[in-house]
Amino acid sequence: MTSPLIVLDQMPTAYDFYGTYWNQKPFLVRKAIPDATLDLLIKPDELAGLSMEETARSRMVKTAGEERNWTCAFGPFDESSFDTAGDKEWSLLVQNVEQFHPDTSTLLSCFDFAPRWLMDDVMVSFSAVGGSVGPHIDSYHVFLVQGDGKRRWKIGREAIDDEIYIEGIDLKVLAGGFEGDEVEVTSGDVLYVPPRFGHEGTTLEAALTYSVGFLGPKISELFSGYAQYISEFDDLDQRYVGQDLSEISSGFTLSEKAVADIKACFERQITSTNFTQWLVEFFTESSHEDFGVYNEREEMLYDDEFKNELEEGASLIKPEYVKFAITASATGGFCLGFDSQSFTLDERMFPLVQLFMKEEVVNSKSYPDLFAEPAYLEFLLELYNHQALEFLD
Repeated sequence: MTSPLIVLDQMPTAYDFYGTYWNQKPFLVRKAIPDATLDLLIKPDELAGLSMEETARSRMVKTAGEERNWTCAFGPFDESSFDTAGDKEWSLLVQNVEQFHPDTSTLLSCFDFAPRWLMDDVMVSFSAVGGSVGPHIDSYHVFLVQGDGKRRWKIGREAIDDEIYIEGIDLKVLAGGFEGDEVEVTSGDVLYVPPRFGHEGTTLEAALTYSVGFLGPKISELFSGYAQYISEFDDLDQRYVGQDLSEISSGFTLSEKAVADIKACFERQITSTNFTQWLVEFFTESSHEDFGVYNEREEMLYDDEFKNELEEGASLIKPEYVKFAITASATGGFCLGFDSQSFTLDERMFPLVQLFMKEEVVNSKSYPDLFAEPAYLEFLLELYNHQALEFLD
């Protein structure tokens, strides 16, 4: 039994979100994003400029003609691409905009009830009248935030498991469409669409859409990622030598004991503290090769310079585009991941880290114990020098 699209008065609580909607039901919230936040987000001209850069992942989708002759071109683009695009039936889409345009990342704090450690990127699209990327499904959870303009969305009522795509195009457009509900959205409206639920947007007035995507890894990606991690440590990457084999394993037979021993090799790895530490590293890697690689800033600070700044009243903050992942450590305390690196920290540091996760300002007033332990400043300096933290202007 399916139900029509649910319209909420406000964003759900975390309890309601996971219990009722996450992976289960789409919903719409009218005017969920404040105007002050929308004003900070990237604008059409800036988006077009970004699509001309080599490092940006961009594409332009055209849907000209009554028969919807889909075409898809990949950037970087130039000015002529837009001069010849016309005034209808095309869309420009750019990935990872929160990394290139930091003010756009302010949008992320509106979704603190969602698992931000699974956040993949903010994709932004500008679409001319009639523009669309067709009926499709995604592997990820997505919040579709309407900026300027107006769009009509069709949202499916249930997940699609046996999709068929139109052949011969560079887009995964569903052949035959899907059943669902239609709704018009304007500035500040938010749609949540779970994975594999059909959705199709069509632009009624030239529009900006900000798509905040949350993408979980495939099991194969988890296995290969952890395998790569343990391969870097000789003491973890031990060879299976068949130490408990017996005559039952002669010839070509893997005995039940041999199979159990090999399974135990896996179990020992995934129940170890190394696995927990790797997880927070894995979930803070970036999907873009130019980000998430723990780069040092060009102008690094030394211990005394950093301490002097804070003693003179400077404030630190974690920018919204910086992703943290945190979990309890089996050895006590907790593990914090950032940019594919991890830190095992004493539980006394949790209140300090929590302030940064809330994207609140940290200084000697908001955290009076800032200078109580040398380890606090050492840790903060490490984060600052690797661009996880910034001084507030």
